[in-house]
Amino acid sequence: MYLLIIAAIIIHVLSAVFLVGSSIFVWIVVWPASYIMSDEKLRTRFMSVMGKKFAFYTNLSVILLTITGIYLVYSVRPDYITNFNYAISQPWGQILTIKIVTVALMYVIMYGNNLWHGKLIPKLAENGQFEKLKQVRKITHIFSFITVALMVLIVIEAVFLAGVFW
Repeated sequence: MYLLIIAAIIIHVLSAVFLVGSSIFVWIVVWPASYIMSDEKLRTRFMSVMGKKFAFYTNLSVILLTITGIYLVYSVRPDYITNFNYAISQPWGQILTIKIVTVALMYVIMYGNNLWHGKLIPKLAENGQFEKLKQVRKITHIFSFITVALMVLIVIEAVFLAGVFW
């Protein structure tokens, strides 16, 4: 049983490192570097291709994080499921609840933004609607920034949940 919990923790942490680290890398390095391309259609195509490749690994990380997160709550803190009122009266239960809500919010914003804008941006670039493209990009960048900020917040919540500062 303990080996399974340890394996789940390792998978959970590595998936979080990939998801958060690569998202920050895209924000700090890839996205700004893409502006070197003077051809807007080419730039958009590059970001679309990169985004599709990135999405596979992001989705894999999200699936692994969700499965291992649920398993860890069930295995390590079963009170959260069996006696929720007791659990949320404890500091760990309050932090876990905040973390779950933050994760849910991040999923909604991340996937909502991708579903809404993911196909629109390449279409606008292909049709040469660059002014509309700039407006949509501003909106999508705000949502992307919020998503990355929520990822960092979730990591901080996880640190508190692990009891590092207790």
